[in-house]
Amino acid sequence: MTRPRALQVCPNDHPPFLDICRHHSAALAAAGCDTDTIFLGAPRGVRWDAATYLGIERGTRRMIDALRSHCVDRDDRMVVMHRYRAYQVATRAVADCPTMVTVAHEFGMFARRRRRWRQRLFAPNVAFAGVSQAVVDEMHRHHPSLRTLLLPNPIDIAAHDRARLGRADARATLGLEPDAFVVGSVGRLHPEKRPMLALDAFAAAALPRDAQFAFVGDGTLRAVLEARARELGVAERVRFSGYVADAARCLAAFDALVFASGPTEAFGMSLLEAMVARVPVVCADQAGPRSVLGPDGRYFVDGVADLTAELGRVAAMTDSDRAALCRAQRVRAEQRFSIAAVGSIYEQLLSTGEVRPAGAS
Repeated sequence: MTRPRALQVCPNDHPPFLDICRHHSAALAAAGCDTDTIFLGAPRGVRWDAATYLGIERGTRRMIDALRSHCVDRDDRMVVMHRYRAYQVATRAVADCPTMVTVAHEFGMFARRRRRWRQRLFAPNVAFAGVSQAVVDEMHRHHPSLRTLLLPNPIDIAAHDRARLGRADARATLGLEPDAFVVGSVGRLHPEKRPMLALDAFAAAALPRDAQFAFVGDGTLRAVLEARARELGVAERVRFSGYVADAARCLAAFDALVFASGPTEAFGMSLLEAMVARVPVVCADQAGPRSVLGPDGRYFVDGVADLTAELGRVAAMTDSDRAALCRAQRVRAEQRFSIAAVGSIYEQLLSTGEVRPAGAS
C-alpha cells in the first residue's frame, strides 16, 4: 500500500526552524506519511540534505511560482505550513490539497485586519494550529470563526538522549567549574528574553558561594550584561559561552535552568529540551511557557525578588525532591511533546480530515 504524502513548507531554516521541521517531519512519518520539506530561502547554516531549498529570499510571487513548479504532479494528502509567509505562498501554490494546516509559532498571526480578510476570502478551509493554547486563544480573540487546533512543537527525545554530553564533558565544553552549582540560561541575549532579570536574580539569590551563571547564546545585550555583572560584583562567576551549536547537548552542565522570557514568548524550545534532559526549570509565569512546563513547573512572578527567592528554593531542594521534579518534567515531555504524541495528532487529521479541538491533549 502506498504511503500518503505530505508537504512541509517553511520560510527558512534559521534556528530553531531547522530542528522544528526535522521533528515535524519525524512526527508525520510516525503518522504514516512520506514528507517532502521545502525551505523557501537558502540554507542559513549546515544544509539539511533531506530538504529542498528554493533559494528565494524575497518576492512572494517568485516563491509561489517556484513552489508550484516544484509540486507539479504531486498528490499530497496534507500540507503543513510554518509561519505566515509559508501560508501565503503554499495556499496559492498547492490550493487543492485536502488537508492544509498553518502552524503559528508566535503571537499576532491575525492581529492585522487585512490578514483576517484574506483568510476569509482565499483560505476558508485552512486550519490554523497554535504551538501553545495561548497562541490558539489569541488567534480566536482576533478571528473568532477560525478553525484551530493545538499542535505543539515535537521533540525527538531519543535523538536528544543520544547526543547529550555527560555532566563533566558538558561543563568542560562551556568552560564551567566541575563541582560548582551552575545556573544556566539558553537563548539569544535579547530584551525579549530578559537576561538582565536572570542575572540580577542570580547575584541576589541564596546560592552556594561558588555558584556560577552560564549564558549560552549571543546577542545585542552581551556587552551590557558583562558590564552589569562587573557592577554586581559577580563577573568572575558569570560565563558567556556565546553561540554554541546544538546547545541542548550541554544541558547536563546545569543544576537549574532559568527561562525568564516575558509575555511575548509563545512556546519555549529550550524549556522542552531541559525537561527531556532532567534539568529543573525556573520559569516566568507566562501563558506560552506554562503550556510547555505544566503544573509541575517552578514559576516566578514578573520580578527580580520572586525569581531570586525561587532560585534559592531550587538550590535548597533535597535530592529526592529534585529527582521527583525532573521525573515529572520528563514524563510530561514524553506524553505531550514526543514524536509519537505529535504524530498521533497528524494521524487523526489524516484519517478523519477533522481538526482536533484546541486544548485537546
